[in-house]
Amino acid sequence: MTSFTPFELREIPLSLPLARRRRDSLLATAGLDTVDADYCVGYYDSDDRLVATASLDGDVIKGVAVDPSARDNALLPGLLTSLIAYAARNGIDNPKVFTKPAYAPIFRSLSFTEIGCAEGAAVMLEHSPTSLEEYKHQLSALPLHGRVGCIVMHANPLTKGHLHLINSSRKKCDTLVIIPVGESHSGGFSYKERRRMLEDATSNMSDVVIAPGSHYAVSRSSFPSYFIKKLSERTDAQIKLDLDIFTRHIAPSLGASVRFIGEEPADPLTARYNELMHEILPAHGVEVDEIPRIGDNNHVISASRVRQMLCNRRAADALPLVTDATVPFILAHAAAYALSDELDTTPKPGLVDRDNNGAHSDMDHALMSMSIKALTPVFARLASIQATDIDKIRDIGLEGEREMMAATGGVNTHRGALFSLGLAIVAAASMWRDEKKLTRDGMQNRIRALAQMFPRPEHTNGARVAERYGVPTAIDAAMAGYPEAFDADPTGEGCHRSLLRIMSQITDSNIYHRCGPQVAEEVRDTAASLANDYSHEAMRRLDADYSSRRISPGGAADMLALALLIDSLAPRQNENQQQKQ
Repeated sequence: MTSFTPFELREIPLSLPLARRRRDSLLATAGLDTVDADYCVGYYDSDDRLVATASLDGDVIKGVAVDPSARDNALLPGLLTSLIAYAARNGIDNPKVFTKPAYAPIFRSLSFTEIGCAEGAAVMLEHSPTSLEEYKHQLSALPLHGRVGCIVMHANPLTKGHLHLINSSRKKCDTLVIIPVGESHSGGFSYKERRRMLEDATSNMSDVVIAPGSHYAVSRSSFPSYFIKKLSERTDAQIKLDLDIFTRHIAPSLGASVRFIGEEPADPLTARYNELMHEILPAHGVEVDEIPRIGDNNHVISASRVRQMLCNRRAADALPLVTDATVPFILAHAAAYALSDELDTTPKPGLVDRDNNGAHSDMDHALMSMSIKALTPVFARLASIQATDIDKIRDIGLEGEREMMAATGGVNTHRGALFSLGLAIVAAASMWRDEKKLTRDGMQNRIRALAQMFPRPEHTNGARVAERYGVPTAIDAAMAGYPEAFDADPTGEGCHRSLLRIMSQITDSNIYHRCGPQVAEEVRDTAASLANDYSHEAMRRLDADYSSRRISPGGAADMLALALLIDSLAPRQNENQQQKQ
């Protein structure tokens, strides 16, 4: 005999406005905020009314709500079982939940384990019974001795302010353990990058240990407010839960008796976090030592300032604020921003942009974006080596090509840009190490010197075009110091006009290879004319024409990206100020 239930479990397609509104209405009834999610399920009654819902966002279960009329029907286990099964199918072996204490027994009945709580306000549980114990074992196995101090550090990216905190803290303990935040910040630096910065910056500090990051210290699971830097009525509960995990599990595993923190004069959320640390940690045997911040020009040095400078395409302003270990990553992200800005310039004649694929049938905006993401760590590796090690530069470049091709399924999206921007990155890193400043002339001269050391490539499209038509190769352009890119002014004139001026000046081997010398000459003349009498509509017509004729000025696109990178690293405004001085 089959039992009858009046409820049906279904996936809720949040991309559909009506379905999302019904889900959000139920959440509001339960006093919960609207949440985004990768997967959402719900129970519907016989009248097709949504009466229960739960969602999975990454590895976090959230948005759990049951209508009062259905709370006696034990619907939560079915919702959670569905989410756990979805997580397992998608490689998530340890889903977590941040929930009200009243719901905790239901999660425990489904084999969730409590790892932290904010008394009376929130509980955090996870599905794996061993994950926390494994992390605690990793911490206790670190090489620790004497008085152990701890810093939980985002370092997104590592600044001179962070280094000041580290050095000040080292003086007050025998072993300083730094736990990098394990979560990656949207628009920031990845955990892998941030950990590398910390390792490089502390490589000569025998009393500093870099612990593994995890979701047990300042994570989206326990402390989501931290990542949006927004105080809310739930912030205190999240902070208390995060600190409960620290005092209950992390500090005892390390034997830490003091936690060092940086003074926070600007960010209200971090200031509140510091305030609650002072209240809570000493009661659990952990001293809190707050170190004053350092600043420059009456401004506090902070990672958020550095990120904002990068977002504003002013890497030159960010470099003086960061450690030497961070410089390669600043340069790499500046290069990625330049490539992204070139890609997003719309319309472009015959080139991939936000509107269309131009003359290309094998690539689009999404593929080009994946390529840029794959090349970012390659640029960081290039910025980390000596400019005189030409063999290493070539090896990293070839590795980068392979990584790019793996990301794009074998499509050559940015080989030319990897070469030109890669040389610029090596030159900029070399100049910064030597002089602690970047100038356009200095970078250009170093690019020329680097190019002189490179052998001429054979059996490439560029080499064949050069041999057939007697035009310069990529090496020749580098030896000349990329004058078209250094002379361009995308910040002042705009990307569209700068692209057209570059098109009118360079010998673009892409066009020669695809269409021959007559079309190449036509492109130069047309670009010069449109640069002087520009309109978006004319550019759209040119895009349609070039796309239909398979004309792709890819070399000019690379030079526009290089011009954007140069402007970020050595702005004309800075150059003019230096000349006046």
